[in-house]
Amino acid sequence: MGAKRQRDILGELFQSDHDLTAVPGLEELDSLIHACVGPRGSERLPRGERKLLTMPKKRRSGTRKATHYLEGNVYEGLTLANVALKELLPDGAKSRASKSRLVNYAVSKLLRDIEEKGESSTVIKDILNDAE
Repeated sequence: MGAKRQRDILGELFQSDHDLTAVPGLEELDSLIHACVGPRGSERLPRGERKLLTMPKKRRSGTRKATHYLEGNVYEGLTLANVALKELLPDGAKSRASKSRLVNYAVSKLLRDIEEKGESSTVIKDILNDAE
């Protein structure tokens, strides 16, 4: 019994030039593929001229749960800072002090520093020095 050989339509499309109108929907597929293709390397700015980090526009997307591990001494420092902050705040505002808010504030400042200063940011320099 002879095995049916399946036609590789996609392979045929990539192996030869075809009239895009010959196959229904192919023209739309081709335009979609080319719309999604980003700029090639020649169109990108050289490394020194482009931003190291570009933060997304601020929008009200709420919060997201994230789990990141901290070194023991950093976690203890975070706990102590939270306690100290609660002591500084008036009674009605103590609930606004939390480890999550402290971490969010610190990371926001860190990201803003990297966005503004790029490779000259002290944080980036420290990380690069640690990598050596």
